Amino acid sequence: MGSDRTDAVAYAQSQGETTALVAGVAHEINNPITYVLANLAELERSVAAVSETLAGYRRELQSFAGGAADSRIADLESKLDECGGVALASELLCDATEGAQRIRDLVRDLLSLARTDERASAPLAIDDVLDQTLRLVGRSLAGRIELVREYRATRPIEGDRARLGQVFLNLIQNAVDACDAVPDRPHQISLRTRDSRRGVRVEVEDSGPGIEPGVRRSLFAPFFTTKPQGSGTGLGLYISRKIVALHGGKLALVRCAPGSTVFRVDLPAAELAAP
Repeated sequence: MGSDRTDAVAYAQSQGETTALVAGVAHEINNPITYVLANLAELERSVAAVSETLAGYRRELQSFAGGAADSRIADLESKLDECGGVALASELLCDATEGAQRIRDLVRDLLSLARTDERASAPLAIDDVLDQTLRLVGRSLAGRIELVREYRATRPIEGDRARLGQVFLNLIQNAVDACDAVPDRPHQISLRTRDSRRGVRVEVEDSGPGIEPGVRRSLFAPFFTTKPQGSGTGLGLYISRKIVALHGGKLALVRCAPGSTVFRVDLPAAELAAP
């Protein structure tokens, strides 16, 4: 018995040290990548200014020298083309910016993962949490995806508003991405809440293409994503499930047919929540 307790304490300590290490590394990466992105944005503006300036010189030279300037302009531009030209510089900048943004997103998700064990606790109405989350994405849905609210939950829960908002934001954004994957028909995202035996149940349903059977088992695995390369880090559902579990609840995929994918979150009522 004593050995088991010692092992449990050692494991908890090692988990705490790992979490601290992840958070520390993420912070160390976050600062320089912020500078990199800022510098890339400045460089992009500089390249655009150079391109505009070159076009202006070309016009002025042609207005002064007419057709006699054509060969000289062609000679100068051929030298520029030998090193790829301004178009290549813009393309390289775009690729570098996309790569840096992906690093930034990964660092953000790693920091969020490192903090999943931290949560504030207060009585909450789940419908209020959903409406607060929808204010972040509602404007982007207007005119292209119908949003349906079916709120019937009445029991309060105990939890961290920001953490639960992160879960629902992730589920709603995934639903938006699923709808955008089939752009040739109208779409709908439904949010449903109701009281359950132990607390409240929330369902997020989208009318997207569904989820292939071969990937369902991996949906909640870290770094797994069905999105195009360069989109998403594959940590959203993994982190969301950990946050829900920390609240004593469950997050699951309960339906994944074409035109109807449903994720369900079950949370205990306030009187049943772990202290």
